[in-house]
Amino acid sequence: REYGLEALEASGEMEETRQAHALYYLRLAEQAEPELRGPQQAVWLERLEQEHDNLRAAMRWSLERGEAGHSMDIALRLGGTLALLRLWLVRGYLSEGRSFLERALARSKGTALSIRAKALEAAANLASLQDDTDQAEALFEGSLALYRELEDRRGMAASLFWLGGIASQRNDRTRAHALIGEALTLQREVDDKEGTAWSLFGLAALASEQGEYTKARDLYEEGLSMHRQLGNKHGIAWSLYRLAEVLFVSQGNPAKVHTLLEEGQAFFRELDDKDGFASSFLLRARLAESQDDAAAARSLLEESVRIYRELGHQQHTAESLSLLSRVESRLGAHARAHSLSEESVMLAREVGDRSTIAFTMEGLAGVVAAQGEPALAARLYGAAESLRDTNNIPIVPVYRAEYESAVAATRAQLGEQTFAAAWAEGRTMTPEQA
Repeated sequence: REYGLEALEASGEMEETRQAHALYYLRLAEQAEPELRGPQQAVWLERLEQEHDNLRAAMRWSLERGEAGHSMDIALRLGGTLALLRLWLVRGYLSEGRSFLERALARSKGTALSIRAKALEAAANLASLQDDTDQAEALFEGSLALYRELEDRRGMAASLFWLGGIASQRNDRTRAHALIGEALTLQREVDDKEGTAWSLFGLAALASEQGEYTKARDLYEEGLSMHRQLGNKHGIAWSLYRLAEVLFVSQGNPAKVHTLLEEGQAFFRELDDKDGFASSFLLRARLAESQDDAAAARSLLEESVRIYRELGHQQHTAESLSLLSRVESRLGAHARAHSLSEESVMLAREVGDRSTIAFTMEGLAGVVAAQGEPALAARLYGAAESLRDTNNIPIVPVYRAEYESAVAATRAQLGEQTFAAAWAEGRTMTPEQA
């Protein structure tokens, strides 16, 4: 190989050969795109994984050539393919993909609008999944503007859908519902079945956040049916997972939750989807904790935290740390529980996840009560209640009885008058002060 490279260099054919190599792998990535929407997803993901170093070499050459003053078209076309985006997302190469696309987009002046729009959308997806919400929003707005200019309704719908997801992260559910609803209308107009299924998924998530569990289940099931018709294993897996989650938080049949979760996990394993693994571990831990198996919950959560950290998912890391804190408290490790709660809140604040902040403060209240500080616990409960009221974040049914029992124990420990004063003081505090 080294000799061959030297011979190419000596013959002056190195650039021509590297270009041929890059174009071959661009064609492979574009050929994979429709396959990654159907039943051959796992086969094509594995093929892309096997060719990853060749794809990297093509990316590196196209990027270096663009940065040397030539066209950045090949780099942007590569980075904008569903093939590379799905490989980066499912197999956990988020930071690598972001770095490549950021460098390519920085020199994208003069590139065709359609190529730039897809690259912006891909970069925005990666930023969103790493909880860089401001950057993701700016990139999606950029892709939406270009798709509007091109009158590309399918592209417009995709950008609107993801902007709706960002609005949801920011707790602006009215805007989120409007954006995803607009995306759904466009997707139905152009008969984009996969896009339609994902928009139903987004609307289901919004319904679940607002405690509308029956509506959420109906929407998830409608989207799941569409993904099954398409043979889209990625969509099937995530729809099954979310259905299991909705059933769990609404205190549905535990056996049904387990069945849905197991079926979803089988698809995650087939696709080797790291994000899916971490999410499954988190939900399995929630199930174990609800069934008083704290040791199993701890093991599952530690694995979930490890994968989420590796992927750079701050929001999901915060969720896993918050539940791990409660589990450690159950096991009597109050000091570790306190430390985990603080880390969870710090990460949740960075990404603006108020739901996890409230949940973690309530868990921390239980920890400090066990450490002999019931007045501080009452203030934390008051602060968490205020945060929930302000942002319309209900306590999910599965945790309601545990919460009410813990609050009652703190009230009994302090006495009604002292408890009420501490609770009222907590309600005046900001989350930062709490």
